[in-house]
Amino acid sequence: MKLRLKIVAGSEERNVDVEVPDTGAEADTYESLLARLGINPVEVIVLCNGRPVPEDEEVNGGGEIEIIRIVSGG
Repeated sequence: MKLRLKIVAGSEERNVDVEVPDTGAEADTYESLLARLGINPVEVIVLCNGRPVPEDEEVNGGGEIEIIRIVSGG
């Protein structure tokens, strides 16, 4: 299945199309999806339809997926 992801980092925003396997033994989790994209899961929050999702949840094609980079400083 093909997904469109929105990646937000500060004022920068980009859309990325990715192919993920459907459900089953080969299904991607949000953690494995981030790894494929080269994104450290500690640095982002993943939202599906505006709801935060855990990293170990399977990616489903139902809705808008946003990856928001967290910026912190001290």
